[in-house]
Amino acid sequence: MITIHGTGCGLIDFLYPRRDFTAPAFRSRLSREEGDGGLAIGKLVFAEDFERFAGKPYDEVLRELTGLTDAASLSAGTAGKAAAAGPSWNLGGPAVVSLVHAAQVLGGNARVSFYGVRGDDPAGNLVEEALKRAGFVPRDGEDGSPPASYVLKRRGGLTARTDVLSDPAYDNGHGERTFINLIGDAGRFGPEDLGPDFFDARIVTFGGTALTPRIHDSLTELLAGARRKKALTVVNLVYDYRSEQRAPGKKWKLGKDDDAYPFIDLLIADRDEGLKTSGRTDPEEALAWFLDRGCGAAVITEGSRLIRLAAGKGVFRPVKVSLPVSAAIDRELAAHPERRGDTTGCGDNFAGGLIAGLAEALALREAGGPGVAAPPPEASLDLREICVPGIVAGGFACFTLGGVFYEEERGEKRRLLAPFIEAYRRERAGSGGTPV
Repeated sequence: MITIHGTGCGLIDFLYPRRDFTAPAFRSRLSREEGDGGLAIGKLVFAEDFERFAGKPYDEVLRELTGLTDAASLSAGTAGKAAAAGPSWNLGGPAVVSLVHAAQVLGGNARVSFYGVRGDDPAGNLVEEALKRAGFVPRDGEDGSPPASYVLKRRGGLTARTDVLSDPAYDNGHGERTFINLIGDAGRFGPEDLGPDFFDARIVTFGGTALTPRIHDSLTELLAGARRKKALTVVNLVYDYRSEQRAPGKKWKLGKDDDAYPFIDLLIADRDEGLKTSGRTDPEEALAWFLDRGCGAAVITEGSRLIRLAAGKGVFRPVKVSLPVSAAIDRELAAHPERRGDTTGCGDNFAGGLIAGLAEALALREAGGPGVAAPPPEASLDLREICVPGIVAGGFACFTLGGVFYEEERGEKRRLLAPFIEAYRRERAGSGGTPV
């Protein structure tokens, strides 16, 4: 039984679909230079900085952008469903969304736990409501038996939230979004809130820690702690607006002294995150830089276009290759535009697919499955194969509004993903490329 523990960004997303990014109200709020607090398509800005950039109260600007009278109402809408009076809401954040996906597709074959923080407010109640709806139960700190559980440190302030504006017509119909984050109590969440049992897992993940600054600054120590317990570590990056604001155009640090890399088995980033964190101008150079600094493997996504991956040491076999996105999902979305949700959570579900793929590969290797030597050799895991469920999960997120798909029955999401995974492998094998 593979155990997965994760921490980092977990919050409530308020979703404003079908916005027009070419509208004057939106264009006048676009960033003019990096770190100035303006909106940036595909990226995140902190609400406090955006308010300063706009020169008026944040809620007033949000109403202008959305055209809604009470744009930020917590009572408007239901999870994953838009309401005419206001936004829909959904569980969001790179850490929790990726773990929800992993728990759904792994089912009873893994134990998945999310460690996070909530405020003492209605948004905090929504976080717990969404987690329970996704099949997670509160964990008492002693019993690790539930397949999916959560530990939320309760603070007395505001729960972190993100207002997500999306334009499905942007980028020739591929869609894009922009994020405005209110950090709330996530700003005070630190290593001491995790507890010693956090490291008692086979896989330990950190997602979007730039939105939990004290966790982010302590990444090196936390990753080293996981390694001491023989855990494999996964880090899923998010746009680091705090670093960009402090030093516009400069390289971002990972760990307080930029020294986290030797303790990372798998690093996941989109193109902007990969370039800014590595300080390189080309994604291939960024991959090489991450491996040179000590990462076992690194993956860089390029939106709806391709995925670059490289591995060089540790549990992964050496590889360097680019993989396409799912053509079958693209065809389905083109044939049935009514099924399109938004692109929110695509990257988070991609990361969740990789986490699940890694867990399944580890379980097979450690059980001595077909074709696996016993005892298992080092450098035996195929990163290309592990990426396939991530690629499909990332594309499948376009069918939902918000990042989390809520199952009607256990195993539903795995069942829905299966034909797309089969189609991907068939198409990849028939393309002349390396089959996966």
